[in-house]
Amino acid sequence: MAQHREEETSRMTDDADWPIPPRRSPQKVSHLLAADLRRQILNGELAADQQLPSEPDLIARLQISRDTLREALRILESQQLLEVKRGRGGGAVVRRPGLQAVGRYVALLLQLRRTTLAHLEEARSVIEPSAAQQVAVLDGTDHLDALQALYETERASGDALSFVTAMSEFDQAVTELSGNRTLAVIAGVFRDIYAGQIYASVKGSDAPLAQRIAWRVIASHSAFLEAVRRRDASLAQEAWTDYLYTTSRMLVSRNVSRQPIDMTPLWRAQAENPRRALSVATEIRARIAEGRLKEGDRLPSLAELGAEFDISRPTLREALRILEMEFLLDLRSGDRGGAVIRTPSTRGAAQQAGIVLEARRTTVLDFHRALSVIEPDIMGLVATRSNARQLTALRGFDAELKACTDDTGRFVSTWRDAEKSAFAAVRNPALTVIAEILHWVRVEIEPTVTADAKGLPTVTASNRRARQLFSEFVDATADHDADLAIRLWQKTFTATAPWLEQSEIGERLILDAMN
Repeated sequence: MAQHREEETSRMTDDADWPIPPRRSPQKVSHLLAADLRRQILNGELAADQQLPSEPDLIARLQISRDTLREALRILESQQLLEVKRGRGGGAVVRRPGLQAVGRYVALLLQLRRTTLAHLEEARSVIEPSAAQQVAVLDGTDHLDALQALYETERASGDALSFVTAMSEFDQAVTELSGNRTLAVIAGVFRDIYAGQIYASVKGSDAPLAQRIAWRVIASHSAFLEAVRRRDASLAQEAWTDYLYTTSRMLVSRNVSRQPIDMTPLWRAQAENPRRALSVATEIRARIAEGRLKEGDRLPSLAELGAEFDISRPTLREALRILEMEFLLDLRSGDRGGAVIRTPSTRGAAQQAGIVLEARRTTVLDFHRALSVIEPDIMGLVATRSNARQLTALRGFDAELKACTDDTGRFVSTWRDAEKSAFAAVRNPALTVIAEILHWVRVEIEPTVTADAKGLPTVTASNRRARQLFSEFVDATADHDADLAIRLWQKTFTATAPWLEQSEIGERLILDAMN
């Protein structure tokens, strides 16, 4: 069971409170310090762009060794919560984790798994139309003015990169305006990936096709804006669904839809004329995506890399540190040292996305509502794609759920295992990553949620209702009835909502529920 942490051991917002060192415990002091600082950053006690005191000052105030401090800062840097600048005028600077690094990581993961544009379209069609629907019922006109401005920027874009950038900003604004932070994060992770495929199409030599794709995007966004002006939620959802479908269908004419995605053209275009370290990091990342660098490969020596890229050793080290922070390199010392490639994993993607959700102060109820939007459509796909072996596994979970209805902790754990088993039937790498991200967050918060729910009179009744719905869902899957499967899964959220709201669990931050 997750336990709430005691009062923080060190605060950086008030120097008077600072001399208190981290408590000793069986955990490493560096990990305790990193956890305390992480919580202060995510809670906003340490502001973005705030520079921490110097290394000697921190060592004296916290009464710890230099190695312990550096290890703690390195942990936070790997989580994109700090940027440690070297040299004169350097130091540790607080950062707010954004979607860009998560999006790059997931894009690389999906490219290595040979994800296609069709997979991405299916994933977006699960996430975004319901979010677009919510924008149409917002009060006031500020949101409409903001979208109109982004639309005008998109129309005025004069080249492929600026057009794709404007398109992505419009799309992300729609999911952000939906009011659900979880949906905005998940949609944002896939935004640049999809944009990369649009970029690859509109930048090519086929000018007529590029113009048709750009026109289709602009026309679709215009239709969505008109639905928002009319406050027609159903029309807004329909316009966004049509946008995703028609844009993808236009790319089929170049036989792109069923080909594995390729993010490298967009990455390389975005890396033109930045800091040299970023350019080198982009090139190495692209080589991983292209399969030229694989898990466990050791990069050439610093001297060889410096000669290849014609950069100084300090700049090269900065590039390698960027990739280490993205979990794509291990920098090892000693006889077996050097820079060793790490390929991305679903777990790594989930951890990075979870940090962003925490930083956005996402609540348990916000997360639950996002699940109620995303999961039913995924389960509709499960119903149409499950084979006999997967159906047998689902029936086994149905029996387990029936046996543990009165044990909420065991019931929830079994339910999650059943979901994970069901998701495997979808056979869409993009949806698998979404499911894994959501599963990771649930695993982290469920001990707190189930502990708080114990003793509520509605819990056992909710469990029984949910179990009955699961049994009916399995029957719908046996019949390959997607529509019924979707309706039944939607009802499971209705069954669990009462105790979630009654216990006031929903208003708790994911950040607090995880600690």
